Amino acid sequence: MKNTIPLIRLTLLLMIPVFAFQSCTQKEEVKLDFPQLIMYTPTADMEGFSMKFGWTTLPNANYIVQISYDNFVSNIDTLVMNKDTTVASVTGLNSNTTLYARIKGVSKDGSVKFADFSYSNIFLLENVFTNHTANIINTGDITATTVKLSWLANRHVTSIIKTCGTVSDTTQLTSGDLSAKFKTYTGLLANTSYSFKIMKNKVLRGTVTATTKAN
Repeated sequence: MKNTIPLIRLTLLLMIPVFAFQSCTQKEEVKLDFPQLIMYTPTADMEGFSMKFGWTTLPNANYIVQISYDNFVSNIDTLVMNKDTTVASVTGLNSNTTLYARIKGVSKDGSVKFADFSYSNIFLLENVFTNHTANIINTGDITATTVKLSWLANRHVTSIIKTCGTVSDTTQLTSGDLSAKFKTYTGLLANTSYSFKIMKNKVLRGTVTATTKAN
């Protein structure tokens, strides 16, 4: 009997670390990699760019997909938070600017800790002006005092900003301009460089330059 008691104590001491180890592993969360965000080729339409996003799936997860124009400093739009969705689409994106996107997987029941947001970005570039080559107005539409600007018929535009040196002025497009799909600037200075930006309200939709011919 005397030999039995120390043996029992020794057995208990040996079991304590095993219990402690099992307890620690049960509390430790498993951290999985973030889902991979897929940014499909953007398409331009009447109101601006549209884009579809897709992502690889993680087990037992919800997803947060967000976009921003200022790298998530203050401008953040959340597209989806739905475990049953693996794609998201957004329309009316600003052109001629960088779009930032990010995705995060979130455990449905809290049993798994997912990694933080995964980031991507893409520069959305369009030019709805049609009578240009490499963003320079074709010479056939330029004289010493005039420049003709034409644009795509299926695009929503509202104004054109003309700049010469440091001086800029904005021309609101009339219903006649919008119906004709072109605007001719007259009374320009000969042998002078100008730049033109076509806008949809505050959204830039194209930029071209032109140098008027000499007299």
